[in-house]
Amino acid sequence: MTGPAPSLDADVVIVGCGPVGVMAGLRCVQRGLTVIAIDKSPDIFPLPRAIAMDDEIQRVFQNAGLLEQLRDHSTEILGGEFVDADHKRVVGIEFEPGTLGAMSLPPIVAFDQPGVEGFLRRAAADSGVEFRFGPEAVGITEWPDRVSVDLMGPRPSITGRWVIAADGASSTIRTHLGISFIDQGFDQPWLVVDATQLEPGLGLTRIAQQICDPDRVVTVVPGHADRRRWEFHLHDDEPRELAEDPEFVARLLARWGTPEQLRVDRIAWYRFHAVVAERFSVGHVFLAGDAAHQTPPFNGQGMCAGIRDAENLSWKLAEVAHGRADERLLDTYGIERRPHAVGQVAHAADAGRLMDAIAAGVDTSVEAGYGGGRPFPHLEAGLVEGSGPGIGSPLPQPVIDGVMLDEMLGKGWSVVTTTPPTHDHLGAAAALGATTIEIDPSTMPLLLDTDTAVLVRPDRYVAGIARPAGVLPDLIDRLARKGGYPGLSPG
Repeated sequence: MTGPAPSLDADVVIVGCGPVGVMAGLRCVQRGLTVIAIDKSPDIFPLPRAIAMDDEIQRVFQNAGLLEQLRDHSTEILGGEFVDADHKRVVGIEFEPGTLGAMSLPPIVAFDQPGVEGFLRRAAADSGVEFRFGPEAVGITEWPDRVSVDLMGPRPSITGRWVIAADGASSTIRTHLGISFIDQGFDQPWLVVDATQLEPGLGLTRIAQQICDPDRVVTVVPGHADRRRWEFHLHDDEPRELAEDPEFVARLLARWGTPEQLRVDRIAWYRFHAVVAERFSVGHVFLAGDAAHQTPPFNGQGMCAGIRDAENLSWKLAEVAHGRADERLLDTYGIERRPHAVGQVAHAADAGRLMDAIAAGVDTSVEAGYGGGRPFPHLEAGLVEGSGPGIGSPLPQPVIDGVMLDEMLGKGWSVVTTTPPTHDHLGAAAALGATTIEIDPSTMPLLLDTDTAVLVRPDRYVAGIARPAGVLPDLIDRLARKGGYPGLSPG
């Protein structure tokens, strides 16, 4: 674009005020950025869409200061299983009530999305996110060092140093940028039914079930408190209008309860897609959430993946805005998040295929199922150095003397070491602005030994491991070269 650039209205302009956009705004503000978030509608959708959240995403809420509020709006899910038509388990995993994983949080919880979005928006507004409801984004105008969101309405645009497009599956911004989706090869019609259990004693399980029945494949997910979700795979000859037929829905639910026992709160027809954007950014514009990737829901990772986008991007924008790194750091967003999202989407699509295969009796391979030996995707490129267990994955979070580890680490980079730090060690960490803490290796026996220093990113991912701890300055130097930290290493 030629001509004078407009003045900046904010560091970051966010398009879309669903949970991903609002979390991105909150985390940007908490890291010292100014944010304007816009959405054409001020309303929070009154019924749940996302339903499950793993411990990594609970940890993001924890670090945003919202863990206690999340606990008030969530309930443990006690495992998951694939069962055949006779409800015989093919593959699965169960947790005892109160189970805590490596992050000292429940492995997975069901949550009430309207309630969570409500307190998330309030926290964002209280922290300084400026919400503007009503303007509709119709495109963008790019400048050398900033970008304007073009609006329909009396004000023609809002300009930020960066734009985060969290405007959903049919993203206007993604379309304007000409970014295509790459199809991962899964497309099926499903009917989603959310209901409230009115009568106690129905015996509904707290375990998520993938019911592989040849007559109809069904997913059942225990929701928060007395809520439940059913997802029914529709046959090719069943039109979407069945979503409006209460008698059809009552017949589907009959094996679990009657209309007097289960109050139907929401019925929705969906096409479950498995698609990932060909790229996650263009210039100063970044895609997040459904604008970047859409997954079948079988592993409960739709919103979770979007929150990972928000956390990954927000700390990097802050590092650049505050002059600690240059814009090379922002190039790592797509390098890291896109392969991670592709892996998650592929896993979910394979879980859907496994359901169909078990139902058809042609394959009982459990590679795509819960506990089937398929590792959760981790960061294999970007701002990580080395390979091996733990690198590119979230740092475990033990409780030490009654305090969760993250409460000791500060808000930025950190170094967890098992040996008294040397002068060089402390100097290298301080140059990165890192908090250094020394802990006993027994608190993380799978990651630490007696002479180890773990370099942890602001999003709590392990960037690299120094063994022996004395090589930490070299590790920081290599990562600085990758991440564009000119004060630490020559570019």
